[in-house]
Amino acid sequence: MIRKTIFLIIGAVLLIIGISIIILSLTQEQSTVQMPINTSSPAYLLLSNWRNLSIYISTEYPIPSPVLNGESSRPPSILQIFYGQYGLLSMNVTIMGLGNTSKAYLELNNTVIIKGSNGEVSIFIPPNYTTVVMISKSNASLTINVFMPRTYNYQVINSTYLVIKSPLQLSIYSNRGIDIESVSGWTILSIHGNYTYVALNLGSTSTMPISELMSINNNEVSNWLGLARRPRLSGALLTEYYLSLLLIMDDQNPVTGEFIASPEPVYFYTWVRDSSFAAMALQTAGYYGPAMKYWLWMCSAQNVSGTWYTRYNFWTGAPDETFGIPEYDSIGLFQIGVWQYYEYTHNKTFLMEVMPCINKSLNWELEGINENNGLIPQDLSIWESNYAYNFWTQAIDDLGLYAAAQVYRALGLNNTEILRIANELNATIQKYFYSKNFYSQALTKTVIYTGSGSQVTYAPNGIPDSSVILPIAMGLINPRSARAVSTVNTVIRVLMVNGGLARFPGDDYHYGSSLYDSTAPDPPWLITTLFLAMYYEEVGNHTGALNILTWCVRHSQYGLLPEAIDPRLGYPLPTTSPLTWSAAMYVITALNYKPPQKPTVAVLVLVAIVVVILAIVMFIVYGRTSPRQA
Repeated sequence: MIRKTIFLIIGAVLLIIGISIIILSLTQEQSTVQMPINTSSPAYLLLSNWRNLSIYISTEYPIPSPVLNGESSRPPSILQIFYGQYGLLSMNVTIMGLGNTSKAYLELNNTVIIKGSNGEVSIFIPPNYTTVVMISKSNASLTINVFMPRTYNYQVINSTYLVIKSPLQLSIYSNRGIDIESVSGWTILSIHGNYTYVALNLGSTSTMPISELMSINNNEVSNWLGLARRPRLSGALLTEYYLSLLLIMDDQNPVTGEFIASPEPVYFYTWVRDSSFAAMALQTAGYYGPAMKYWLWMCSAQNVSGTWYTRYNFWTGAPDETFGIPEYDSIGLFQIGVWQYYEYTHNKTFLMEVMPCINKSLNWELEGINENNGLIPQDLSIWESNYAYNFWTQAIDDLGLYAAAQVYRALGLNNTEILRIANELNATIQKYFYSKNFYSQALTKTVIYTGSGSQVTYAPNGIPDSSVILPIAMGLINPRSARAVSTVNTVIRVLMVNGGLARFPGDDYHYGSSLYDSTAPDPPWLITTLFLAMYYEEVGNHTGALNILTWCVRHSQYGLLPEAIDPRLGYPLPTTSPLTWSAAMYVITALNYKPPQKPTVAVLVLVAIVVVILAIVMFIVYGRTSPRQA
């Protein structure tokens, strides 16, 4: 009897275990994440048709301390229109009477919505079309003013339709009468009403019903998003992925291929570093055309030396020579991006086209490493505040050398010398940067003079920096190695603030040294926190990565990601939001996210084992017949 009871208990326990495993496998779903509400909004945005037309939009969302931050609040308007071979047109559009802007955001149909106290305005450009559409709905009558130079010749077709014939052909039409007046060298076209729309059709004098334009826009954007690789995310996390893709595309110059760092005026430049990550995000998502456009632009902008300027004019692609900060991470990022592009496309024609630029970058690296005792020359990258042998630059360029060696291998060329240089640089990084259980931000250089001459020595500056995480996640060393784990743990311990990673201790960039929109120093940046998410993905900490993706969404401006958040209050810092690099890192991290797989096969096997064991137990307990009594 006792034996039967024991077997029954064992059988019940096994049954409970089997049922628990089944329940667990069925309940492993992502937690629901909501887009943030009652959040701040961007004051400036870009929209593009992704081919040859881009517009710069002011939403008039209030800017904190605008004078202190070197900005100004402007009425809801299209400040600039960039069109193909004509470049920036001398035209702009202003909306009067919308009232105080309460929110502004980008919708998944790539439409900018501006909501004021009196109504709202929608602005969109159907992809691959050259028509800018503004639709206003209001409680009180609004006025949309289109400004153009008086030198533009125009012809009035009827009260709602004008054709402009110089310097290019375009038409302007509306559902309301268009009033015309001349003021101080400008021709002002005014449209008034509670519900109005205005369409600017560049390069053509044709018209199209507004309903048809809306339908085309919705279909074109939906089809484009449908081409993207889909991450294994859902809900607001997936919405964030698509919004980030739209922002990146809208922030690309559709003609030159560069990317704006941010539509905010303080960052209205093309930073080569930020743009490189934007291009990598697009090609990782499956959009090879716009990514290749950027790599070809970067190749065309390369200096004779093999380096690049730090930033360029977004509209023209001309180098910003007033911003003479040496940053050499762009060399490695170009090499990494080109090789990654080839891995996705196997386009050898593209490789051959950029090979002269690859070779110039390699020559610069070889010369620099030979002259700097195995290191890339000093620069100011990543944060433009520390002229030194920075870990970020050394590591990114080392990864770039390995990528360049792969390019050579793919083309059947000898890559022995490139690998030798890459290994030498890696060995130097390992020798000098790692101390006290983490990789330091940078090295300090000291020259020791002796009776027999002088000797250069290097010492780590002992400062933890969150930027060291990304090269580790990208394979500079084994991310599971003791050095990697210890470094990441040190960075988390020192720099984790309000759920995200600050750049380095005592960072006052947004607090007191340049921008003034943070209530305290050490704001956590989204890109640095996403570096950590990428590291988590590489070591299999999928929960940690998912938590960071969720943190990003919850600190966005209706899905548009800022550069950083306030360390005390948690709101997006407005002077640099939205940030293209943040969107790019989100896209890359989202696509790299691999949720724990439901153990369907394992569950079936375990259940089968449980059933068999139970059957055996039942047979032993109940199936054996008792011996007959004599």
